[in-house]
Formats: sequence, structure tokens, C-alpha cells
Amino acid sequence: MKRSALIPVLLLTAGLAFALGWISKPSQENGGNGAEAGGSKSAGSASRSNRPAGAIRSSSDGKGGVKEFLSQYTSGGTISSEDMTAAIEQMRKENDPILRRKLFTELLENLTPENAQAAYVALQSGRRRGRGAGDDELRLMAHAWGRIDGPGAIKALTDMRAERDGEEGGRGRGRGGERGGIDLVSVLSGWATADGGAAANYVSGVEDEREKSMLSYGVVRGMMVNGVDEAMAYVSSLPQTEDGGRTQNWYMSTIASEMLEEGLDSAKAWVDTINDPNLRGGALSRVAESAVRDDLESAVEWVTQYAGDEAGQRAVNRVANEWAENDPQAVLTWADSLPDAAKAEAYGEAFEEWTRQDATAAGDFLTGMEPSAARDSAVEEFSTTLSREEPATAIQWAETISDVEMRTDALTQVARSWFYRDREAASQWIETSGLPQESVESITAERRGFEGRGGGGRPGGGGPRGR
Repeated sequence: MKRSALIPVLLLTAGLAFALGWISKPSQENGGNGAEAGGSKSAGSASRSNRPAGAIRSSSDGKGGVKEFLSQYTSGGTISSEDMTAAIEQMRKENDPILRRKLFTELLENLTPENAQAAYVALQSGRRRGRGAGDDELRLMAHAWGRIDGPGAIKALTDMRAERDGEEGGRGRGRGGERGGIDLVSVLSGWATADGGAAANYVSGVEDEREKSMLSYGVVRGMMVNGVDEAMAYVSSLPQTEDGGRTQNWYMSTIASEMLEEGLDSAKAWVDTINDPNLRGGALSRVAESAVRDDLESAVEWVTQYAGDEAGQRAVNRVANEWAENDPQAVLTWADSLPDAAKAEAYGEAFEEWTRQDATAAGDFLTGMEPSAARDSAVEEFSTTLSREEPATAIQWAETISDVEMRTDALTQVARSWFYRDREAASQWIETSGLPQESVESITAERRGFEGRGGGGRPGGGGPRGR
């Protein structure tokens, strides 16, 4: 789905599976942590060294076990850095997942600016040794740290990442290079929940645009905990990016996903209240995606009212994409009633699916079309889809696209697919193609995981691209 692709620079954060919208407060039965602390720290240390892993269970429902667990590490109502490390180690040995989550939640509730780094390092170290510290726990720990000490958490994680990068020769991608970036997003989400303005100010000073986009996502997620208004105001305040506004659309899509939790009708009503076109597009397309799966006829009617707006074109794309899987010809009939830009979006999605189902019929239809933006969009999708089976024929179709930029993009994608399947034939065509050198280099670049000529699998360049 070419026009439904999100910006590649945010794919890393797109894979976060953010399970840290908020950290739930423990129930009353787990409260009173400080009052349960008793005995000296040295006595607690002695008991830890000899206690079996399951010894913390002192009652059938686990309440006593949690209190006993905390009492061994708490002194004066707090847990020191040293004892927090020991507590994390003991928690990670627990093989009862429900009890482990209770213990982890209590440790999060006892997190302080003084012991947070020790807790994070202990949890991360266990993960590296393959001892069961999952990504969710690390995200939650980083998020909780951000809530209580955003600036301190950012500095500590940044220093740790710099040290790790130095050890790895600056690559920053080994043992947690990307992990460190993900955890910074989690810290920002926690910081933004506690103090959105301060978190936003920090991100505004980040010079690297890729990192700034990633961290801004964390701010949006964190602000959403307190309601969508603050998050929307933040997205609205961001400067326009060079990607045609797709970064803001992605942030708004995230907010729309939160609104959908309140129900589809509520989300649609919310979208209808958004007057800023720079904000409406991402929200509209996300809600449209859910609406078309719920009630196609109603979704088509709702999205059609926005088809004349630039913000509505992505929503048309989403509806057409879902609808075309079952009836691409019906999508074309609908598209003919839409303004030109929206019509082109719908035609492209319809032809991508129709080509998969019946390339001959799709080609016959295209033969009778007059030059137009809709035809260009349709031929682009037709040719790039057809290239997986008949690249030489697909090249001939791509050459009929009127728009120069679109034609170059389509030829590059088709040739890349052809080069993967038949390097010799594709190379001969490239020599006389007249394509820019940049396109030629893109076509002939080595693909990770594939070498030269072969068959089977989907070529790296034959897939969808964003616009």
C-alpha cells in the first residue's frame, strides 16, 4: 500500500509496542510499604543469601509475600541503590508471573531519583545475560524513571549509551544501541506525563532530526496519559517537517488510536471537531481505517465529505485499500465521484489489488483510459505489482506514466525487482533507460539477505513506497 506507508525514519519507534501509557497504582492491599520495613539491612542481606527463590510466598494470595519481600529491602521508608539492585535480582528469580508482576510494580512504586539508575542497570544487565528481563519491564522502568526524574534519567541513559558506543567503536547498534534509543523514548513519555512542558523543551533542543522525531513520539505518548488536548497542542506547535507533514500525521494517528478506545462513534465525532488541516489528516486516516472495517457503507459516506480536502486524501486511501481487497471495481466507481487528487489515491489502491486478482482485466481497463493523474496512479501500482511476475512488461507500462517524477519512481521500483530476478536482462535495459544515476544506484545496490539472481521471496525494492 504505497500511499499508506509511514515515514521510514519512524519505523524504529513504530515497532515499540508502547505498553507504558501509565503505570498502574498498586491496590490498597499492597500499600503501606514503609510501615512494613523492619529489622536491620544487614539482617535482610543475610536472609537474602540463604533464602530459596520461592520463599517470599507467605500466604496463599501473595499479599504477605509482597510485604515480606519489601521489608527485606526497605529502610526508613526507602530502598537504597544497593538494596534496589538486590531486590531486582531477587524479583527476576521469581517464576510465578503474577507474583513477579506484583513485586515489580511495588519496586516501581518505591523508585526514587537516588535508586532508579541502579534498578534500571540491574534489570538491563539481567536481560543481557538472558535471565528473563523483558522489553516491557525495561520500558516500564524507563518510563517510571522519567516520571520521577526526567532530566536525571535522560543524562544517565545518554551517558550509558555514549559509553557503550565507545566500547563498540561508535556503531551504537550492538547490545542495546537501538535499545538505548527506545528507552530514551520511554523516559520522555514518563517525563511528559509528569511535566509535559519541560519534556517538550528538552526535545526542542535536540539537534539530530531523527532522534528529535523519535523523542517527540515519547512526549506525545506521555502527554496522552493526561488527556489528548495537551498532546494535540504539542503536535500543533511542532514545526513542519520536510516529509510533507507525515511526521505530524503519524503523531495524530497515535492520538486517534487512543480516542478509538472510547468507541468509533466518539472518535469520528472528535475528528469532526478538528479544524486544523495539519492535524486532521493523520487522525482522519486512522479513524477511517477502523471505520471501514466496522461498517463499509457508513465509512465511505463519512470519508467522502472530506475527499475535497488535502487532509482527506489519506483517509480515502485507507478506505480504498480495505475495500479493494473485496471489490476493486466498486472502488473505481466510487473514485469517479471524487475530486481529482482523491480519485488518484483511490485508483492506485484499486489497481494494486485488481492487478493481483486479474492482471489481464486490469490491463485492459488501463488501455482505455485517457491520460490523467488517476491513470498515472493506477499505472504506477499496476506496473510495480506486475513486476513481481512480468518485469519486462511492467517496464513498458511504467514508461507510459505522464508525470515525470512518478514515472522515474515507478521505473526504479520495477527495474529493481527485475534486477533481482534477472540481472543480465535488467542491466541491458538500464544502459539505455536514461534514468538518473541516483536511480541506477538504487536499482543495483546489494540487498541484505539476497545475492544476485534468484527466485522466491519478495524483492527488497518491489514493495510499497510512501508518497
